[in-house]
Amino acid sequence: MTSEIYVSTDIEADGPIPGPHSMLSFGSAAYLADKSLIGTFSANLELLPEVTPDPKTMDFWKQHPEAWRAARTDCRDPHDAMPSYVAWLKALPGKPVFVGYPASFDFLFVYWYLMRFAGESPFSFAALDVKTFAMALMKSDY
Repeated sequence: MTSEIYVSTDIEADGPIPGPHSMLSFGSAAYLADKSLIGTFSANLELLPEVTPDPKTMDFWKQHPEAWRAARTDCRDPHDAMPSYVAWLKALPGKPVFVGYPASFDFLFVYWYLMRFAGESPFSFAALDVKTFAMALMKSDY
């Protein structure tokens, strides 16, 4: 049986959905089930040329100029970064499981970028939402 590798991932974007908006940056940390960190991957991405940033999201970034600058430093072409990310995921010693909060937002961008720029997703179609997982463990409401 292949062990699962939990890939905790967070993204930053300039709007609410991929396609009309760009993923600015993302970072992943891969963990074994015993919580041992086995590796990290991160990239700041060049903006998609055909998109326009969302005005409400850009109001947020105007209030956080240091974070904006950090996300805009040493940007990589997604045509390069996403295949590199796939190679990193495939080199992990087990099946990568996407973990995030909110997974519905972060996974949406990562999956879209993987499919567009790498042609595949080692995560398949699934993601583990941290808040939902905690709710189930604690038997509490969402």
